[in-house]
Amino acid sequence: MRRSCDDPRSRRRRHPHGLDSQGLLRPAFDTLPECADLLLLAGDLTRHGTPEETRVVAQEVRDLPVPVIAVLGNHDHHDEQPEKVTAILQDAGVTVLEGEGTVVECGGVRVGVAGAKGFCGGSSGAAPGSSGNR
Repeated sequence: MRRSCDDPRSRRRRHPHGLDSQGLLRPAFDTLPECADLLLLAGDLTRHGTPEETRVVAQEVRDLPVPVIAVLGNHDHHDEQPEKVTAILQDAGVTVLEGEGTVVECGGVRVGVAGAKGFCGGSSGAAPGSSGNR
């Protein structure tokens, strides 16, 4: 049975988190060419920003038939290794944006994407130092 990208059963799997989600996203991502020209990952790709968690995400999006563009979120900074997180994603073919933009060709149209970390707070007791916002 095929699911469309807007099927609720696919939606619940779109938020990758941690080592326990290995293999969960790829089946939904494999249907992307049927319903999307581009995949945007808007932060919080991991629970704690560890390289191990990032490798799980990278494996899920590696070699997708659509461009993949990401911006790191506060969770991706928790382990204070955003450079490693970025490098792992880039090695998997993901364009990671931080304070910059890119233009990709999608379905014969040029699409511009700007990316910047934009978080502070959002949960009780959160402060810039604890959320990776420097």
